[in-house]
Amino acid sequence: MSGVLIFEGMTVGVLEGDFTISVDDSGQTSSKLILSTSYNVLPIWLKIAYENITLSKEASEAISNKWCDDPQIQKELLLTELTPSIQVFVACGAALDSIYDQLKSHANISSNDIESWKEKKTARSAQITEIIRRVYKLNNEMTRAFKKNIKSIMEFRDQIIHPAHEIKQSCTRPDIPVGVDWRFAAYRFANSAICYQRTMEMFIHMYEKGGNDAKVDENMKNIFKALQEMKLVTENA
Repeated sequence: MSGVLIFEGMTVGVLEGDFTISVDDSGQTSSKLILSTSYNVLPIWLKIAYENITLSKEASEAISNKWCDDPQIQKELLLTELTPSIQVFVACGAALDSIYDQLKSHANISSNDIESWKEKKTARSAQITEIIRRVYKLNNEMTRAFKKNIKSIMEFRDQIIHPAHEIKQSCTRPDIPVGVDWRFAAYRFANSAICYQRTMEMFIHMYEKGGNDAKVDENMKNIFKALQEMKLVTENA
């Protein structure tokens, strides 16, 4: 193995016992080093969301430009938009789940609090919001904004991951003249774009505000290094 490929934002270190120096009977020295790494996949979820936003936008434009009276073409156009759009919600929800896990140990929250959440079946969105609020000391106004955004994203994510198959009234949408299943209205490009925008805004706020200790800030700094390498964000000059 000729070296290790290091990505931006990756944690690199040497585990105990992985760096050794030895001397043989003739006095010759030799050394051995095994490098250990941890690649944070959270930025990958945001990359997945961005890539699917691009596909969803293209599909939305195709609906406007290619809509016709042929039901089969109508179905193909709508499915081509729905497929990437739902992946935006799934990916953004996964990114929020991931930041929850990475912040939980820094939130000064007890095991009793966690058990209480389980007993009360506290919504995942409320748990994520509370962890972020504690770590980043959000004021009341910002907490309300985070709560609203996270609740919406996670609820729409959950309806895709854990779908209920009961029938609902069909919906309309402003860009086509026919009624559709509610999913084709709820998960259209316009809404998935808002989902991605709000998710990125929350991460940018956390990055710029800073958390309650140096490890939190270092982790978020590494996340944004990875996002810069992926060309999802640019650093202000």
